[in-house]
Amino acid sequence: MISQFGQELYKVPHRILDHRVFVNGEIESFLDNFEVKRNDSEVEKLFQVTEIVGSLKYDLSERCVALGNEKLTQLATSVNDLLSGVDALLDQAKVERTPSAELQEARRAREQRKAEFVNNLQHGYQRLDNSFQEKEEEIAELYSDLQLKLNITK
Repeated sequence: MISQFGQELYKVPHRILDHRVFVNGEIESFLDNFEVKRNDSEVEKLFQVTEIVGSLKYDLSERCVALGNEKLTQLATSVNDLLSGVDALLDQAKVERTPSAELQEARRAREQRKAEFVNNLQHGYQRLDNSFQEKEEEIAELYSDLQLKLNITK
């Protein structure tokens, strides 16, 4: 009996500190409650979504078709009006306009100034070419005189 009592006394700390059975039971109870509550709310939400989709399917489809038919005819007339306006604008743009007298006179004056500028520019180029040729001739004469004075033969 004392040995049995000793064995039981030996198991007491183990029994006091071992909470696994209690904790496992609490976890299972919590999970069961959570799953039941969650499943109920999810099923309820699924039914709500199904009802909403059904009502949208029947109510909105008819409404969309009716509004589409009505608005598409309005849109077609608006697009046709816009196209006719664009065609009229293109026809106006294609009409050749004769320039005014002032514009023609200004063009002639610009062309005349351009011709004078080009003429003056060519005259200036010609003067530069002439002066270079004169300098080349002068330098050639100076070298030939220098060669004669120094008696250098080519």
